[in-house]
Amino acid sequence: MRQFIARVGIFFPILFISLLTLNGQDVHYSQMYATPLYINPAFTGNHDCEQRAGVNYRQQAASFTIPFTTYTAWGDTRIMPDFLKQRGWFGLGAHMYYDNAGDGDLKKVQAMLMAAYSQGFNADNSLYGTLGVGIGYTNRSINTGNLIFGDMWDNDNKIWDLDITSADIGLISNSSIFYLDFNIGGLVHHYVNEDWMYEVGGSISHINQPTESFFGEADSNNKLRMKYISHLSVQRILSDYFMIKPEVYFVMHEGTEELILGANLVYSAKELNLHGGLWHRLGRDIIPVVGIEYNKLTFLFSYDVNISDQRKASLYQGGFELSIVKRFCYRRSTKKRPCKYLEF
Repeated sequence: MRQFIARVGIFFPILFISLLTLNGQDVHYSQMYATPLYINPAFTGNHDCEQRAGVNYRQQAASFTIPFTTYTAWGDTRIMPDFLKQRGWFGLGAHMYYDNAGDGDLKKVQAMLMAAYSQGFNADNSLYGTLGVGIGYTNRSINTGNLIFGDMWDNDNKIWDLDITSADIGLISNSSIFYLDFNIGGLVHHYVNEDWMYEVGGSISHINQPTESFFGEADSNNKLRMKYISHLSVQRILSDYFMIKPEVYFVMHEGTEELILGANLVYSAKELNLHGGLWHRLGRDIIPVVGIEYNKLTFLFSYDVNISDQRKASLYQGGFELSIVKRFCYRRSTKKRPCKYLEF
């Protein structure tokens, strides 16, 4: 554990601080498979190495407004106490993100601690289930000096007069708010045979439905409603060198639905793995992905090609996304693995 903390203590600050020099929208990723703790707390400690750590960065809407940017840092570890006799294990992790949305400098900062328990259902743990929970603390803030209101319009000169103090600003009683947030999730993981496995799960975020409003008690009914995510992934060995991983993610929140589906193809040659894939956010984006992995350090890059009605303003430009994940493996996994290619 001390070795893990020391490594992450070096890994996180360098990458996370470098991302802070960039500037973002609500948390919204295309590489959902590369943000596991955000998708489902049951992914905490749910991997073949002892620890892992990652950072993610996304920018979008740069073609027609101030860019929306989101960046994330996360890490988790797997703990297998002797009393569980290698039939179960615990996962502990943390996830934090910073999101900055456009002209109003609307920020969201959240830090969340996560814990999970996995239980094998058969002798070799080729079939197991996991339950996970997360508790986080969130800050939401806005820069009122960057907002433009209707009463700031100078009708005589037909311009926006930013020197006018809007009466609407007085309605904002607090430009920075804090609240607790709770998540829960579960999944089932099945190594079917030496060639393929599948994983299915789901999560619920904002179980406590916290109040999220800058207007104080006058708007106490403005709740952050529960968000539901379901996901399915399959890994299939095609040959000694190729593996394919198709996945589906469905998100439902505040009456809005999002479906992301696609697959990544991985070419493996000893310690070097090359990733390439194509994904689709239904009705909105086509998302090509490329990446490279060496010595358990993975870089993935994707770009959203916008094909929705918004393309008239975006000119088919969407958002680019970068993910960096490092796995730390010290000893042989006690979970059954069908093949070395299924380690990512």
